[in-house]
Formats: sequence, C-alpha cells, structure tokens
Amino acid sequence: MKNFGTFQKAIALAVGLSLSASLAMAHEGKMMTMPANGATVAANTKVMHLMFDAPMKITTVTMTDPRGKTMKVKGPAANQAVKVWEGQLPRLAAGAYKIDWRGMSPDGHAMNGTFGFNVGR
Repeated sequence: MKNFGTFQKAIALAVGLSLSASLAMAHEGKMMTMPANGATVAANTKVMHLMFDAPMKITTVTMTDPRGKTMKVKGPAANQAVKVWEGQLPRLAAGAYKIDWRGMSPDGHAMNGTFGFNVGR
C-alpha cells in the first residue's frame, strides 16, 4: 500500500505538470511585430505595430532609445482589445531600440514581450 501511495503521487504530479504545460501553451498565440525583431528601419519610421492572433488589451508599451532613455509609446486605450496595436513613435536617431509591452489576454492573464530594432543612418 505504501508503494501505491507513491505511485498515486507520481501520477498526480505528472497530470499536474501536463495541465500546467497545456495552460501555458494556450497563452502562446502567434504574435508579430513591425518593425520585426532585429530589423533595421529608416529614421523617418513613424509607427510600430504589435499584431496578435487573438484580441489583446495592451496596457503599456515602452521604448528604450540608444542612449538608454525610456519613454512611453502612445497607442489605443488599454481597455480596448485589438488584434493590431499601432503605436506612434517619436523622431528616431540612429542606433538600437528596445520595445517592452504588457497586456491582458482574452482570458484575463497578464502577457508581455520584448523586441528590438535598429535605425540606420
């Protein structure tokens, strides 16, 4: 009987891990950015896009410039679920930029991501 208890615990652990993996995968939808991660764009680029396969409520988007200064990127209101979020970019200088975003998935789970792009001379 003692071994049976250990076996039950092992089964429960396996089932729990399987469910956790399934839940995590359910939140991994397809997402694209424009500019694409690692892309080089012109200094006159005015907008950026976050594109999702399901509506997402984006709560905040920040951009870090080549000097390390972080600023908020303006776009649709956080209470609006969208498949394509368009952010207005400030004037861009040459160098590397990093975008960090946070949002809420359709089922209410917090989501976030990061990507970067370069501005050519």
